[in-house]
Amino acid sequence: MVQTDFLKGVSLFSDLNDIELKNISQQADEIDFVRDAFICKEGQQADSMFIIKSGIVQIFCDDGKGGRKILTHLKLGEYFGEMALLTDEPRNASAMALAETECIRIKKEGFRNLLKTNPTVCLSIIKTLCNRLSRTNLGTPQTKKYNVYSVLGPDTGSGKSLYARNLALAMQNLLGTDVLLYDPNLRDDRVARLLGVNERSKIIDELIDREKISNISKYVVKAPCGLLTVLPQENGLTDIRLKEFHTFSLMQTIMENYEYIVVDSSSMYTKVTKEIVQSCDKIVYLISSKNVSISGLMDHFDETRRGWKVKPEKIIFGVNHMTDDPTEESIITEKDRERISFEIPFCNELKGRREPDEQLLIQRQPEHPIADICREQAAEILFDQTIGLFLPTFDDDPARAELARRWIESGINEFSKSLHKVEAKGPVTRNGVVCHLLTGQSSKWELNNNVVKIVDFSNRFKKEFSVDKIILSLNNQESIV
Repeated sequence: MVQTDFLKGVSLFSDLNDIELKNISQQADEIDFVRDAFICKEGQQADSMFIIKSGIVQIFCDDGKGGRKILTHLKLGEYFGEMALLTDEPRNASAMALAETECIRIKKEGFRNLLKTNPTVCLSIIKTLCNRLSRTNLGTPQTKKYNVYSVLGPDTGSGKSLYARNLALAMQNLLGTDVLLYDPNLRDDRVARLLGVNERSKIIDELIDREKISNISKYVVKAPCGLLTVLPQENGLTDIRLKEFHTFSLMQTIMENYEYIVVDSSSMYTKVTKEIVQSCDKIVYLISSKNVSISGLMDHFDETRRGWKVKPEKIIFGVNHMTDDPTEESIITEKDRERISFEIPFCNELKGRREPDEQLLIQRQPEHPIADICREQAAEILFDQTIGLFLPTFDDDPARAELARRWIESGINEFSKSLHKVEAKGPVTRNGVVCHLLTGQSSKWELNNNVVKIVDFSNRFKKEFSVDKIILSLNNQESIV
């Protein structure tokens, strides 16, 4: 019989009382899987669902080319296999143990009895299924392929356009691939002009005529600095034919054709801004230090994003110091700084300019403070997934301690090939064991591959030192592998 105290910690059962938990435990059993063992296979008829008690499980399906499409990795307390029990269809994905894994198994009959008697469990499963479908869509054409980052500000004086260009350039350098800088206002040629692009187009004419751009590539050019950008409409400043739905259509077309996009968005809270923000992976909200109340502007944007149903972790607040006169700046409290992710220092060379957007500082002056901040923020935005291993130090055994130290050095070199900001932290204590935390940052789109690499390293470490378990940390959530 499964221990009820563990079941209570599983989100699926967290609202159940002790009697209900006991009933579930009587219908469940525990089963162990060795490393690389299949727990269930795509195409099989389902007879059970599983809850992970320890270890890590890779969920994947056939990619249609003889390979695997990795959908996700699951760890302690997460569950899988319930969808096929609901539909009576063959399983649409496989599950494999990446390390020694212990699962709680609930058979079909017990699972259905559970649903009949516990509405809260039904709601939890429905929510989980919806989240999984929205994230993966199991390889259908709607699978998200784009990464959109938007830069907004409360007004045109925040320097957001300068920051957006430098952020896009920094991302392009980090990724080693093209980034598209896009201004949704096709009637304004400022973005193209300040990128050194002199061409103009009839993009609005095509949007008006067809309501969709048939070939977006003919309107996209590479600026001298290397960024891609969309050509604005010629004589666009007086063109009032462009409607909101045209802008929505164009944004969708861009996302279908380009993988990395930085949007220099409007400072106004329009429907277009809302649509773009809701499509973004991260939103940088840049505020001028000369605004009356920085905390008030952050509060106002937080209220707006809640109304737009945008999660708070997507928002990055920044302050751009536009003056060196303290009497002209808003007061920034320590509480404000807890919400602010970065501050751009005052740039004397831009002092007195009406539009401090005339230079591409990353391109021309890589050592410039603004360039440095943009590089740091680009890395934080792109590589926002934290992954690590707690590796024992074996301080009571000098020979093993020295070998463990070498393993950590080897791990740093190995992980630095695919992760960012790889380092060893500590020592820290976990489960009574003194450890070093070997950690690094990954992008979302590479997280699954990096989980496989770091779990493989942990398996080799366990074999070398004859240890049974190592703690894996994934976005600060710890699980035993």
